[in-house]
Amino acid sequence: MKRTKTPLILALGAILILTCSCCGGKTEDGSQPKGIAKADVDSVGYMMGYSFGMQLKEGGFGPLNYSDIDKGMRDAGKGVDVDVNEFRRIVNGFLDNRRKAIAEEMIGKSETYLEAMRQQEGVEETMDGLLYKILDPGNKTQPTVLDTVEVNYEGTNLDGEVFDSSYQRGTTAKFPVSGVIKGWSEGVQLIGEGGSIMLYIPANLAYGESSPNMKIRGNEALTFKVELIKVMPYIPKENK
Repeated sequence: MKRTKTPLILALGAILILTCSCCGGKTEDGSQPKGIAKADVDSVGYMMGYSFGMQLKEGGFGPLNYSDIDKGMRDAGKGVDVDVNEFRRIVNGFLDNRRKAIAEEMIGKSETYLEAMRQQEGVEETMDGLLYKILDPGNKTQPTVLDTVEVNYEGTNLDGEVFDSSYQRGTTAKFPVSGVIKGWSEGVQLIGEGGSIMLYIPANLAYGESSPNMKIRGNEALTFKVELIKVMPYIPKENK
């Protein structure tokens, strides 16, 4: 929910090490020392493969050709050299192109979603396109952009996947109203303490074309439920 973009960092070294580790034990030629059971070799091989697969999943690669992955792992085990600059060029280039392609797809999907929300009973729209539905207006103590708020909230993407939730963490969160994405900042100011609101935030009021994490894609509209628990008014330094 924070405005600061967290860049996707590909752990190139970790993947290289893991790849080599997966291939280092040449089980096919029976070179494991005596006393190492085949079942144990198979089990650890599976776990290393699983770990590598999770890195690929979390890295945002999407479906890949597993026969090519297998070949690359075997070549690493044989000691075949790969130029590290070429490695970075291919992998990072692929990830950049994939993010751009996904962001392009999200434009239409987000517009369709937001239009559907506009048709929902009780949903209103601000001048800059934020859609919201007040579930409970709360009391008269409403935050300003200078204040800090204590809230419970949950954010979901277009797939309905939760990407951030104070409910799941089991603790409330405190944010400066000016320190979060524009749509959230604007929306929380529409209710008072004790109130709650649904926010349907277009991408230009969220993260735009950027992708702050693997659960939020570029140009993606986001949905938040926010409960405003407490407003902590801004106090100028000279009055502190």
